[in-house]
Amino acid sequence: MKFYTPCLYFYIFAAEVILLASSGIPSDSNHDNQLETDFFFEEEQDSSADVIRFRRESEQWGEDGAELSPKAGYEADKTVLSEKTEPFDRRNIPASESMEELGSRRFANGDDQIRDSSAQTESRIVDAEATGATHRERKFEDKMAAYLKRYRQRTNGNPFAFITCDICYVVAHVARGIVRSGKSEEVLVKVVADLCILFRIEDKRVCKMFVQEYRDEIFYLARHLSLEPWEACGIVLATPCHGHYYPGQNWTVTFPHTPKPQPRPPTPPKPSAPTLRVLHLTDLHLDFQYREGANADCREPLCCREDDAALAYYNSSVPSVKESGDKAGKYGHYGTCDIPSVTLVSLFKHLKNQSEKFDYILFTGDVPPHDIWNQSRADQLRYLHTLDEMFQTNLPGVPVYWAVGNHEAAPCNSFVIPGLPGRNMSWLYEPLAQVWGRWLPQDALSTVRSCAGYSVSPYKGFRIISINSNYCNKDNPWILLNTTDPCGTLQWLISELQQAEDNKEKVHILTHIPPGEAVCLQVWSHNFYDIINRYENTVVNQFYGHNHHDWFQMFYDTSDFQRPLNFGFVTPALTSRDETNPVYRIYTVDGNYEGSSWAVLDYTNYFLNLTEANSEEKATWAYGYNPKTDLNMTSLYAADWEDLVQRMENDDDLFQKFYFYYYNLHSAVPCDEDCKADIICSLKEGRSYDPDLCEIHG
Repeated sequence: MKFYTPCLYFYIFAAEVILLASSGIPSDSNHDNQLETDFFFEEEQDSSADVIRFRRESEQWGEDGAELSPKAGYEADKTVLSEKTEPFDRRNIPASESMEELGSRRFANGDDQIRDSSAQTESRIVDAEATGATHRERKFEDKMAAYLKRYRQRTNGNPFAFITCDICYVVAHVARGIVRSGKSEEVLVKVVADLCILFRIEDKRVCKMFVQEYRDEIFYLARHLSLEPWEACGIVLATPCHGHYYPGQNWTVTFPHTPKPQPRPPTPPKPSAPTLRVLHLTDLHLDFQYREGANADCREPLCCREDDAALAYYNSSVPSVKESGDKAGKYGHYGTCDIPSVTLVSLFKHLKNQSEKFDYILFTGDVPPHDIWNQSRADQLRYLHTLDEMFQTNLPGVPVYWAVGNHEAAPCNSFVIPGLPGRNMSWLYEPLAQVWGRWLPQDALSTVRSCAGYSVSPYKGFRIISINSNYCNKDNPWILLNTTDPCGTLQWLISELQQAEDNKEKVHILTHIPPGEAVCLQVWSHNFYDIINRYENTVVNQFYGHNHHDWFQMFYDTSDFQRPLNFGFVTPALTSRDETNPVYRIYTVDGNYEGSSWAVLDYTNYFLNLTEANSEEKATWAYGYNPKTDLNMTSLYAADWEDLVQRMENDDDLFQKFYFYYYNLHSAVPCDEDCKADIICSLKEGRSYDPDLCEIHG
């Protein structure tokens, strides 16, 4: 089974069982629906029956030993599930207090909701059946449903496709009873693991190890989370559940009073103008346990590993390498495998031997592999220092500018927000400051240590800003405690961009997660989109990773969403995990001279054909494609990428070529009309959960 982002799915499952359980505990001990304390979980002895028995001594739950199916759980809570509310109208609401003050107040109160006392906010959640939904609201809901359908199709193959709001409520209902029973953490851990096994989320090994991996995060949040179940479900599943919208998702950043300058169209430099040569690597996902000849069809989130021989003990359906003929190659394997050390060594040997040197290097996150059920902090730091050593040994003296990925944390996605007693990210952020600090001034290291971001000016008139997008990542469990600009990342970004504008600097933004991806919180994404709009004359280019494929995201003028004003490169990965070849990219950037635009003028991708490399037992990194040569682009400004989108809509041959590059030059499954529509829409959606963007440019 192919997993799109395994840490997302494991987190969703654990969050539903434990986080929602704690969020639903009322302060009133006489709550009508409170479960009796003699409620506990017991797995049926006959595991093949795939049932869970719940023994109860309360008449509310029927006779002792009766079975409770998801359907029964739904019926038991149907009064809650049937509640409907009007969609929350997301508009810019001026903040009544500063972001820092608001965050401090909410944390001090143990409250993750923005509970504005104004009648305007209180009136936003109403009963839709009482007021009647307007045609416009129904149309928006239809479009959002289509958007979510496309997102699910894009993540085809994940085991959480069946998790709906109904299932979320059912699991929360069951888990809530267990939490209220006062049972020990061990009992709750067993519940999560057994439900994971029951629903066949993964095999026994992964389920049990995953729960232990995330145990501390789960129980800290279980003790401190104050969201209602429908609020938490909406955040975790990234969709309003049964019409419930969370008003705490509607916050806005504060812009300076300085008016926005008149937009200035980009001006191509003279042919003789100096340029910079910039290397971009991302999503390495190096796996020290990768073993040539290992099982590539292990039925776990990550295969091709030295311990896969024991898989049959946990999952009898796993075929042997002899039976499937699907074994790991020397340099990697398409599918659920990351890359071995030998591939990384071949890459840096190839880069070291190039005649033209690099002016600087970008790395936009994710060094460790996808074995997210069995990682430690020491593991993650070992991978970080390994890549750092490769840079220093093979490309000495070349500055490297990093962005932190979601896999750098242990557990995966676990980025603690500042201010939590006894919790911080110093175990990761301090080593990042040491590694990144070789190329950063001392005054930039304070923001690395606090939020894993920084701002640096490598050349006069040019600035690189790296932001930690894990604070927009809805898979990060800690943001459930405060979704309002966690770590103050966006407010800090505005401050840096305003200073750059005042100093007439041009800016490149580095971040791991593309802000238009559905994994990014809607409100964070929309605020980021507004920031790019405000500083369109200052932000020249954006560089992302995370997705593993090769594409881009458009940004349009928010006045009418017609004029393209910016875009972000979604750079292809070095891992082969998503049916892709390993790829790296070299940019040509307008260089260091008075009046430089500092814009990316061109780029070329280079790739390793794994099929040939494994067959010939030789790694040959070769030319992949160039957008000017192979996609007939005259330049690489926002208007040119918009032109490419329009041409691909009308020219299927051109689109299919783009789709081949999208899969990092690996012959993937052909892209039909629905697939094409999804890809084209994703290019237009520079902010998440805004289905209108695709329709406007349809």
